[in-house]
Amino acid sequence: MKGYLSGVALMLLSASVAATQLDIKNIDYGVDMYRLPWLTSSDNPKVAKRINDFIFSRFIRRLPGDDPQKALNQYSKSGSLDTGILDYTVKYRSDKTLTLDIILETCSAYCELQTIPLSFDLTNGAKISLNDLFAQKTIVELNTQVRKNIRAQIDTFLVQHPESKDESFYTTCATPDMENPEYPGYVKAFALQKDKLVFLNGRCSSHAELTSDGLGDFTTTIPIMALRNQLTPYGQYLFSTDNQRPILLPPNPDNKLMYGTLGKSMRIVLNVNCERKNFYGDYFYEKFGTPIELTGKCGSENNQHYELKTKDMVNPEEKITLDLKDGIYQGIWESNGKTLPVRFEGHASKGL
Repeated sequence: MKGYLSGVALMLLSASVAATQLDIKNIDYGVDMYRLPWLTSSDNPKVAKRINDFIFSRFIRRLPGDDPQKALNQYSKSGSLDTGILDYTVKYRSDKTLTLDIILETCSAYCELQTIPLSFDLTNGAKISLNDLFAQKTIVELNTQVRKNIRAQIDTFLVQHPESKDESFYTTCATPDMENPEYPGYVKAFALQKDKLVFLNGRCSSHAELTSDGLGDFTTTIPIMALRNQLTPYGQYLFSTDNQRPILLPPNPDNKLMYGTLGKSMRIVLNVNCERKNFYGDYFYEKFGTPIELTGKCGSENNQHYELKTKDMVNPEEKITLDLKDGIYQGIWESNGKTLPVRFEGHASKGL
């Protein structure tokens, strides 16, 4: 299996404290099957909790609570037949960020292995998104740059290996999305590493063609120095070597695990991802830790208002309406004629 940590302690210097001790241990199930990281910190347990909750709720759709081994065991014994391998590596760590690769093999008619990079802010445990670092105009430019880089790799390879032109997966790899400048997917999978951004994309070949693929997965690396003038203030903070005060971003549900309350005091957790202008993900009651699937519209420049609905075909539909007020997403939960107030905080320093 990929991944090399059985239990390590990472000393992470923070701008807000003198030093933070972050321990990463393995939570395993089976031999060479499933393994996830488990973070603990005596100095900043809220950060460790938020990262743990994001990873577990996103990849096994369960909250770990105080017993992550039990959560992974439950996943492994029920409904995980389409997952062949679940593993991780620590790719990069600094005083401000932690980058992990989640290695996931999904199976149906055949199995495909993919690497999903995740970068986290060690001030509050939030997953770092590309729109935290750049304005939309720059993201579009980055997408074009990565797209052209992949295209150049394919063209160069075919010139150097003319016999490979008979492999149809190379010639069809560029279509239809690569020829569509509006397709935003080339910057979807990215990671922060030392003084650079790394964008990961898949390969041209299918599983059946893998042994004939001389290119493999596409990786595009862009130095931060080339983008320094385009960074947001938050991005400048993350890549700065100065011991400046941390910058907190405004709340945003997209790819940001958020803690909240339903009714007077019921603790809930939201983990949704915006894909092609639609939210996909779940919310959880912390007490139970099992997912309630949600969908909704997203992707507009207006992030002040969202409506999320459940996808359960058996139970009555639930609807969550959220508006951003005073830095907090708050609104109404509705189901079967009943309404309750709901609110979500944006940062691990609040509401945990």
